[in-house]
Amino acid sequence: MRYQPSMVVLILLFSGCAGSSEASAPSPQVQRILRDARYEWVTLETENTRIHFPTGSNAEGISNILPGQAEGARRDVLGRLSVAEYPDPLHFFYVDSREDVASLTGSPATGYSFFNDHAVVMVVNEDWRAFERHELTHTVTLGTWADPAGPAVVEGLATYVEGACGGYENGRIARTFLDGGLLISLETLAQDFRGQNDLVAYLQAGSMIEFVVESGGPEVVNLLWDQGLHAAPSLLGMSPEAFQQEFGDWIRSKHAPITDVALTAIRSGGCGITAR
Repeated sequence: MRYQPSMVVLILLFSGCAGSSEASAPSPQVQRILRDARYEWVTLETENTRIHFPTGSNAEGISNILPGQAEGARRDVLGRLSVAEYPDPLHFFYVDSREDVASLTGSPATGYSFFNDHAVVMVVNEDWRAFERHELTHTVTLGTWADPAGPAVVEGLATYVEGACGGYENGRIARTFLDGGLLISLETLAQDFRGQNDLVAYLQAGSMIEFVVESGGPEVVNLLWDQGLHAAPSLLGMSPEAFQQEFGDWIRSKHAPITDVALTAIRSGGCGITAR
């Protein structure tokens, strides 16, 4: 770990803004991270977010764009989820690597949501972009909604809200999987989501939710959350067989496939890489 122990450095931006700056104090979890002596945190404050990154990190080099990214992600997530208000400030922790995420959360992932603490921890570096919308979707839904009906809708909804993987729209990658005969049956996807290939399962679930929202309107998001992804056909008044066919037709009409080179790069490097 290259960060040296120090006190937290606080930089206030847009200090004239009102609203969430007067909301509740940071949770114990957020305070724990900020007090971690292995990191010297810099904090940027916007109207609705608190952005934290260690000195000397990759995030520090792009700190001029992070406030806009954070506020934009919050706006997009609340809009797609049809959430009118979210009064608590959202805390974004940007770090360099999975190892950093593991040291702060216990999980060696590229992103992690403390959904009861209004906080996300994410990797951002020269080779990996942060998934603000994906992790914020977990924060808003798991932190404020009723218990979900399975992981397919939890991860599918976050993938849908994020919108892209490897620099390509979700649907373009799902189209490539469709053309290659790699898509999973809706029943299997809904009942055994964690047992499937991650890349296919996440992108297919996200694209299916996009299809359902475009066909049935934004109100179906909450119904899917409560009933599960397997309820998608009935919500659209279709049989499961008709749903699978209509979904395939929608993918083909809306999205072109990506190249084999691009898919290989995503399979190897993950969704955080840039388009190839």
